[in-house]
Order: sequence, then structure tokens, then C-alpha cells
Amino acid sequence: MMSSSSDNDDDPKLPHDVAIEVLKRLPVKSLLRCKCVCRSWRSAIDDPRFVALHLSHSALDASRWHLVCLDWCGPVQNRCSLLSHQSLALPSRSQTEIPFVTTPPGSYLIVGSCNGLICVTECSRDGYGRAMYLWNPFTRKHKAVRRPGPDMETGRMVLGFGFDARSIDYKIVRILYFPDDYRRRSGRVKIYSLLTDSWRSLEGEAPAFRLDNRAVFLNGNLHWFASYRNEGRYRSIVSFDVAGEVFDEMALLEEIFPVDSVYLLSYMYMAVLNDSLAVFINGGEAVDHPELDSVCSVWVMRDYGVPESWTKLYNFKASGPVGFDGFTWNGELLIKISGGEQVSWNPITGQFANLPLSTTCNLVTVVESLVSL
Repeated sequence: MMSSSSDNDDDPKLPHDVAIEVLKRLPVKSLLRCKCVCRSWRSAIDDPRFVALHLSHSALDASRWHLVCLDWCGPVQNRCSLLSHQSLALPSRSQTEIPFVTTPPGSYLIVGSCNGLICVTECSRDGYGRAMYLWNPFTRKHKAVRRPGPDMETGRMVLGFGFDARSIDYKIVRILYFPDDYRRRSGRVKIYSLLTDSWRSLEGEAPAFRLDNRAVFLNGNLHWFASYRNEGRYRSIVSFDVAGEVFDEMALLEEIFPVDSVYLLSYMYMAVLNDSLAVFINGGEAVDHPELDSVCSVWVMRDYGVPESWTKLYNFKASGPVGFDGFTWNGELLIKISGGEQVSWNPITGQFANLPLSTTCNLVTVVESLVSL
């Protein structure tokens, strides 16, 4: 607790509750400096209750949301860029060191982000997941995650990263599909717990779902597109309850799919928009004919878990086929367009803006936090 008594010259003369109200509004960089002011401030800022309070306050502040850009093809591979969501189109950005990059640097992919933590996996020739790291780019702390099994484990792998609010624990979900497993449409699941710093196997098998899309974490669940085919189309989303550790499935509406969408899965993306599950679809003839425009659409699930609540927000056209990297805090879309440009699209003005980013960047939206590892 903070003291305001005059007999403790080490502490600022500020009531505890007033100090907390001030401190919770500060960015992480300032809080790290405040920890050096006095012992009571350090104790207060390190308190898990304050960490949670600061996180909840930061989540509502646009200035505390950042786009983290990892460019493994760039000239400096041991640093990443942090861009404010309030000024993505501006060339200014801050740089922070990536503490776990090996020499020579390898290739990494972002598994996901949650409450200010980023999960990153190192890629290898036959897949990824050989080395994994949890990293808070704001406190600059990281943790190497112990390997889940022997190195000879090979197969097609899916990873997800989320938060278990029930046990206050961060978990990595690894689903490994051996060749026979994928033909049977089932995978073998292991779960890493940050709380226990250990892996364990989950009884039962995981359903088959798209292997090349990043898991989306929302409402305590990880989400992937299911790979079950029905008349050439994909109809549902597989979810995994991080706390309960069970799989479930949510349907997609027929209206979401354009006509003749037999190839649709490669051009569907999932993300979170304003605390709702959202699906981005890149349709139109540009999928097969790059010289034509793409017709893109965004759908959201207004009532989580209720398939009938899927609602189309808007359509727009883009030059050639496009890729999708998610939404900004204020709802702009981050997309890669034909010709190798990284742009944002504002659904209110309908305008595109070029971003000072390489299309080889791995992007993830992260909120500032003091969450420790």
C-alpha cells in the first residue's frame, strides 16, 4: 500500500486511491519509470490488481492500441515497428528490439496476441512451432516456451493463443495433424499453461479446420474456419473454449457466400471488430483474374454464438485480389492490394490510404499492458 504519512520521506505525499487513479491513465513506458520513484509505487504498479485495472482502462483508450509490425524480410530483423492506431498512415513509428531473435535470424510468425502479450513461433522448413516465445513488447520482457515434445514430431500444425479468465492463465493450443490424422479429419491436441510452465495432452481429438489462418481469440474462445466441405463450400467456424478446453462449432449463414464459391476458403478471413466476430470475404472474378477488381464484404456476428445474427456491414471494391490483416481500433481495414501495397480502408469515407509498411510484414494489433511473464 502507498503511504502518505509525513514520517516516510521515501514516498510522495499522495493518497493511495488518488495515486492509483493517476497511474492507471499512464502509458506503460511512464509506469516503468514511476516504479523507480519509491518502493510503494513499485509495489502498487506490480500488484496484479493494478495490472488488471490498467489493462481494462487501456483497452478503452485508442492511444494505447498499437499495430506491431514484424518484417523478417527487412534489413533489420531484430527490431519491430510499433505504430499508433491513431496515425497509421504517418511515416513516424517507434522501434523496439525483438529480444529472442537468433543469429543468424530465422523466420517467425505471429500466433496471436492477448492482453498485451504476443505469441510468436519460429518457422522451419517442415512447418513451425519448433521454438515459441511469449513477449510483452511494452515491458520488453519475454519468455521462451519449453518444447511440447520431441523434435521428431512432424506434421501439419495449428496454433492458437488465448486467455483463461477462470484460472487467470495464458494458454497456447497446439494441434498436430499427422498424415493419417488429417485424412480422418482429426488432430492431436496439446496445451501449454503459462501458470504451470508446462504442456499436457488433451484427451480426445480436434476437428479438422483450415491450417493456414491465424486463430482469432474472442469471448474466451479461439476460432478457426472449419474445413468440412458441403457441396464445395465451407459452412462453419470451429471454436475452442480456452477455460473449459472443449471444441464447438458455429454455423455461417448461406447468404455470406457468393455464388460459385467453391474456392472461397482461401479468400475468407476472420478477425475481431468492436468486440464482435467478423468475417472478411474477397470475392469476385479478381480471384482468378488479377486484372479485375475484387468485390469485398465484411460480415459480423451481432449476437455471439447465434448464427442468425450474422449481418453484412458493407461491400467495397479493390484493385485486383486482396489479402486481409485485420481491423484497426477505429474500424479501418488493413489490407494488401494487388501490386504489393499495404493500405488501410476507411468504411465511413470509403477512402484508401497507403501505409508505410512492407507487404512482407507480419501484423498484429496489441494493447499496452503490464502483464508479466
